[in-house]
Amino acid sequence: MKLKPGLRCRLLLPALAPLIGSCPTFAAEWDTGAGITASTYFTDNFCLSPTDKEAENVSTVTPSVRMTGSGARARMSLNARAEFNNVGQSDIDCTRGSVGGQRGNRRSIVPSGNFNGSFDAIENWLTLDANAYAGLSPVNPFSPGSGDVINGLDNTNVVSRWGVGAIVDREFEQKVGLRLRYNYNEQYNSVDQIYGNSTENRVNFNLGMLPGTSRFRLGASGRYSEVEFEDTALNPSFTNTLASAQVDGTVVINNALSLKGSVGEEFNEFLSVNEEIDGEYWDVGLRWTPSSRVVVDVGTGERFFGDTPRASVSYYHKRSSFRASYQKSLSFPRNLRSNADDVISDPTAPNIVDVPGDPITGIDDPVLVGDSPILTESTSFTYGFRAQRTNFSLSARESLQTRARDLSKGEFRSASASLRRSISQKMSVNLRLSWRESQGEGGGAGLYGQAAEAYIGSVALSRRLARRTSVSVTYQYTDQKSDFALNEYEENRLSISLRHTFK
Repeated sequence: MKLKPGLRCRLLLPALAPLIGSCPTFAAEWDTGAGITASTYFTDNFCLSPTDKEAENVSTVTPSVRMTGSGARARMSLNARAEFNNVGQSDIDCTRGSVGGQRGNRRSIVPSGNFNGSFDAIENWLTLDANAYAGLSPVNPFSPGSGDVINGLDNTNVVSRWGVGAIVDREFEQKVGLRLRYNYNEQYNSVDQIYGNSTENRVNFNLGMLPGTSRFRLGASGRYSEVEFEDTALNPSFTNTLASAQVDGTVVINNALSLKGSVGEEFNEFLSVNEEIDGEYWDVGLRWTPSSRVVVDVGTGERFFGDTPRASVSYYHKRSSFRASYQKSLSFPRNLRSNADDVISDPTAPNIVDVPGDPITGIDDPVLVGDSPILTESTSFTYGFRAQRTNFSLSARESLQTRARDLSKGEFRSASASLRRSISQKMSVNLRLSWRESQGEGGGAGLYGQAAEAYIGSVALSRRLARRTSVSVTYQYTDQKSDFALNEYEENRLSISLRHTFK
């Protein structure tokens, strides 16, 4: 909806008036939504045990809110949910668990959300921004119970992060652009005896010729990221640093094809069993955009840890979309757990079809235990199709991870197929089949050396009771096999969910 000028003026804080100018110039477009879902889950294996199954009922209430807005000088987006449940009130004490498996450690509140906001403090010069994140990540990615909290194993870690920063963005003579960005953020973990709480100072620098000014463009860029970790039960406080500086060159062949190359130097500080943790690097690649619907990025290079090939292909159509990518990179685990690696969302990426009544789940790819930098080789594929009555999606992911401190390894793979079909104006059916696999070696405290493979199938029937109210009944079956006997289990889960959205 569009706010009237008079209402806009009444909503503005007087303290902002000197920066934003007169109220009529701050026209804003808002898109808002809110809802609440009440669910009850019956599981015949609350402890996800291979023997001695315990049945339990878990009830949840999940309010949600969505808000995006933009005006002449400000922008913001918020998408948040919070799941309140009675897991902690269960009188079942599971005999095993990743952190302790006792009732006092179970998650009764599960937050999930993203916030981004920015304000042009000085037009065409200085922008202030803020961001926040909350979500689930596994404690031990090789043990059961890390996908959601509808179990008694307490194998989930709640990650919360907030950050503030500033961006200097300036053009000179409409030929050269300067972008300098600073961000300070703090991250907290509910399982802070294993994952250290941390703070990060990050600086990104870009200076170069603007697109369209020449067929051959030069530039320079750099990045500095320093993370300080607090004491944990496993490690004392320590600091890790990833930094680099490079020279970039771009050759524009035509409107659809361009070539890009870079050469630079890394300056890193972190604990590693390898002697080389930085040094010179290079990268070359091409970008092909034959139409607004197709984008192809491919390239290769070399860093201190070896070859760095990369590829990304995306395609968008009115009813279908496709994206595939491969990348090899070095990242802080804290950023992987909170999606904080400056990943820009792709508007052409297909949306995966959710099943009604799904509880809040964690990040896409599990992450190795610890805070040492991780070398990640990731591959992903997604396809989505939308018609008048049918939505269909396919996805597959692979994440190969190596921890720098001790070369512990983790392999995580998953695939999913989802189908939603409207069978009448008020009823729809959802089907989903998924598969996941994990393998690990190295590490300590029994966190690695385990391999598991799971198959999950679910079917849901939804009916609209009123214009903004619907009810869903879902059945889900999980069968997990493992080379570690305690990690094998079967589970039947039945859930009923009532969803209401507000105007």
